[in-house]
Amino acid sequence: MIRLLTQSDKKIILEYLKRNEIETSFLYGNVIEFGIDNIQDKRRCADYYGFFKEEVLKGILPFYNLGSCIPHFEDEDAIPSFADLMKSKHFEFLLGMSKVIRPLYERIEGHKEIQEYDECSYFINKNFRPYTLERINFIDANEAINDEIIDFVLDARKNGFNQVTTREDIRKTLLQRGDEEEFIIAEKDGKMVAQACIQTYTPKINQIGSVYTAKEERGKGYCKAIVSEICRRIIGKGKIPTLSVKKNNTPAVMAYTALGFEHYDDYLIIRLK
Repeated sequence: MIRLLTQSDKKIILEYLKRNEIETSFLYGNVIEFGIDNIQDKRRCADYYGFFKEEVLKGILPFYNLGSCIPHFEDEDAIPSFADLMKSKHFEFLLGMSKVIRPLYERIEGHKEIQEYDECSYFINKNFRPYTLERINFIDANEAINDEIIDFVLDARKNGFNQVTTREDIRKTLLQRGDEEEFIIAEKDGKMVAQACIQTYTPKINQIGSVYTAKEERGKGYCKAIVSEICRRIIGKGKIPTLSVKKNNTPAVMAYTALGFEHYDDYLIIRLK
């Protein structure tokens, strides 16, 4: 059975997420910050559908207002029901651990136009090796939102992630970040050069994302330095840093490996038109 979940289901949802903590980090962070019921003007709210088997929650299929679908299931019997619902819904990104996403993708690919298909590694860092650069200043963007910060993040979305957005959307996104979801920008000699953030979190991990270095500043170690800084902050909270990286992004893979990250599982990010 599949049905729309509501706030009254929060207890069983959190029990499910606890059983699958690393694989459901996006779901956990968004549920904690915004609840289960959908609030349309909140980009990280969603319609959450639950798959039940013998009255036990065995899968969650969320369709977020920002355009992403990040499903998870414990029982393969959820696949047909999830796929049928996904065929009828509009969403731009499908992402998650490959073992979950691939069987769903194979069922919907003939019904959706695929724009990008990226095979990634999900990395976890239990043996952190810090890296620092001299004269780097780190700005906490959450606490100092201004036009310059918005312009830099907008540039990252456009030139780093090929995403179309607006200045107002960037402002809302920064304002709606939780206390644990730090967004930092590296500044060198008064110029913003790189960014990284905590995308989401669970009781055990902080997942890093939105890592970007300005095109003209690449190859100078700024990516490695800003990820090192955010790892330091995460570990200081007693948590483990994680992130995903495209397997063919050799410079990033090398930088993260040098910091102590190791492959945990295969991860897929699929963009639909």
